[in-house]
Amino acid sequence: MDWRSRLIPSFTGETSQQHPSRWDEETVTMECIFLVSTLGVALLMGSSLTFSVSASVFVASSIFVAKSGGGNFSTIQEAIDAVPYNNNQWTRIHVAAGRREKVAIPRGKEFIMLEGEGSDKTSIEWVAHASATVSVPDTATFTLLADNFVAKRIAIKNVYNSPEGYPSAQALAAIIWGDKAAFYDCSFISYQDTLCDMDGHHYFSNCYIEGAVDFIFGRGRSMYEGCTLYASGHPSSVGWLTAQGRNSSKDMSGFVFNHCTVTGPGKTYLGRAWGAFARVIFYQTYMSDNVVPEGWQAWDNEGHQAQIIYAESECTGPGSDTSKRVPWEKKLSGHNLEKYVSLRFVNRDGWLNQQP
Repeated sequence: MDWRSRLIPSFTGETSQQHPSRWDEETVTMECIFLVSTLGVALLMGSSLTFSVSASVFVASSIFVAKSGGGNFSTIQEAIDAVPYNNNQWTRIHVAAGRREKVAIPRGKEFIMLEGEGSDKTSIEWVAHASATVSVPDTATFTLLADNFVAKRIAIKNVYNSPEGYPSAQALAAIIWGDKAAFYDCSFISYQDTLCDMDGHHYFSNCYIEGAVDFIFGRGRSMYEGCTLYASGHPSSVGWLTAQGRNSSKDMSGFVFNHCTVTGPGKTYLGRAWGAFARVIFYQTYMSDNVVPEGWQAWDNEGHQAQIIYAESECTGPGSDTSKRVPWEKKLSGHNLEKYVSLRFVNRDGWLNQQP
């Protein structure tokens, strides 16, 4: 049985809010990589550090993380652990430049804003891959189970498949399983199953996502806006950008890519249907010639393609030619297109306007 089938919660409404209380209990031995930036520590020790937040949203407290001192904590996890359960006020956790540890935000640790100094400077890195003794979810460098979360200017990486030469294996960079989570100017980097966009309303703005096999997958109701999707596979092989898991006609999940860029050396399908009712829309997106002409695959849903919603509209670039796409790709226009590409698809109740 596909391990992902254990992750899909039963659907009970527009937003599936069933979060796991824990992952499978297994002993995991992994390597944590640290690199301290003295510049980042110096910034934290100074008094002139400024932050950019919405003027209409109050941040109640700030926590500073610096590995070698000068901050409130030396690890991100210590800072998260310091936030009380059932927190209802925004807490900023600012992380100095450097490479840091495996991080998990459990359910109940809400209203956290995790802020780095740039995705090229602040990086959460871990080394783990699925095996007989390590479950796939346990490979994630970053796990979010809490609702109401913001991340800015930070990279999340699983570096198992780097350098080249390691055998390919499932190695998650992040699992996003909380509702109302937004990511700005962040990077997600791995090779197989990079970003598990599992459940809830999510918004990704100006993010960089790299992988080769199903590197954005799950059942989130998510908007990707202005993001770069980099297919890193070998040019002689073919991968899949998405594996969306919508599993019924009542399931409100789906991935929308708005004004994004698809590029990289690896040949890639835009997606394959993990769920029998998978839903993915690309809108006004630039596609390089690494997108294969067929565009999509039904995976285990051959014969049921009519219930899959895969669509493209107003895309550009050499990979956007739809003349050879699979015949069951949907043609959307007017209201049927607008209901997906509008920000209301993820922001119906205005939650994005209530975040810092």
